[in-house]
Amino acid sequence: MNDWACNCGMGGGHSHDSSLDDESTTNLRSYIDMSSVHALNESEAGSCKLVFKDYKSRNQPLPNMKSNEDDPELILHVPFTQAVKVQSVCISGGLGGKAPTEAKVWVDRDDIDFSNAEDLPPAQTLSLVDPDQHLQFGAGSLDYPLRASKFQAASSLTFFFPDSFGGDRTVITYVGFKGIAMNMRRGVVDAVYEARPVPKDHKVKDEGFGSGADLAS
Repeated sequence: MNDWACNCGMGGGHSHDSSLDDESTTNLRSYIDMSSVHALNESEAGSCKLVFKDYKSRNQPLPNMKSNEDDPELILHVPFTQAVKVQSVCISGGLGGKAPTEAKVWVDRDDIDFSNAEDLPPAQTLSLVDPDQHLQFGAGSLDYPLRASKFQAASSLTFFFPDSFGGDRTVITYVGFKGIAMNMRRGVVDAVYEARPVPKDHKVKDEGFGSGADLAS
């Protein structure tokens, strides 16, 4: 669940175009590794890369990414070109019941697919606002704050959208991030974590994100 909520009556933890009271906070669009962004169950392969629009276009319904018909589940994997402190995310969905109801978010997991997304505990679960009920605000103006302790130095984020408000298909029109670039390459961050001692019986599942049969072709 979300830890913060405003009093606008829209429900869920969110803010309206919040700067999060930090002068160093910036739009992280330029730090997304667009060539490596990918999704599972998108109806058009590669459409997931089109939802990271410039900020001025955040309320535009097109282009967008859609799940396959009669199957609202979507998984979106977003790697960054360097480690970032992600403070909030903006997720805009389609009108007419096509917007996602919630998003489960993992940090630095590239093995999330439909076989484990329901069972693995996420870093945070976001309850999303239904844009059909609050058209006056514009879905692209809603920022969902993320837990500071969980998103300090993220090399990637993975989102699981299990359902839409209408239930038959999910449409996402915009995804944006606000935060702080750590000025550290991904490989450096990985090396730091690998240097930390781990139990001898610790095992990491060797399963690539794109290896599942559900990956759109």
